Amino acid sequence: MLKKIALAALIVLVAVQFIPVDRRNPQIDPSQTIEAREKLPPQVESVFRGTCANCHSNQTQWPWYSYIAPVSWMIASDVHQGRNKMNFSEWGRFSPEKREDRLEEICEQLTNGEMPDRKYVFLHRAARPTRQQRDAICRWADDSRQY
Repeated sequence: MLKKIALAALIVLVAVQFIPVDRRNPQIDPSQTIEAREKLPPQVESVFRGTCANCHSNQTQWPWYSYIAPVSWMIASDVHQGRNKMNFSEWGRFSPEKREDRLEEICEQLTNGEMPDRKYVFLHRAARPTRQQRDAICRWADDSRQY
């Protein structure tokens, strides 16, 4: 009986690998990126590239485990949600009001520990911004806001 359950589980695990997952990185217009539209201090740009870009840009680096279901479903969902909420590759397409809103949210979510996402930090320990990095990002975000 145990062998039959294990075999059935293995068959299901293999079968779910064929469910398609959208891991595309949409085309980027370099003139619309946050780097092109905002003056980013090097420390801020470094954190954005190393910590935020995988979920909040069209430059996601899909790790090997993002190709294995069911983990692939969760990762793709998180990336799509992150891009929908704030996409640094699309920054220039945001309205001024939306940019203001996002600048405020960046600091808020970093300070509250909402970002980076806990699941992401669990797998990417170096992605956790230091206090100095958080402070630098908050200063930059505050200075960049038009009020």
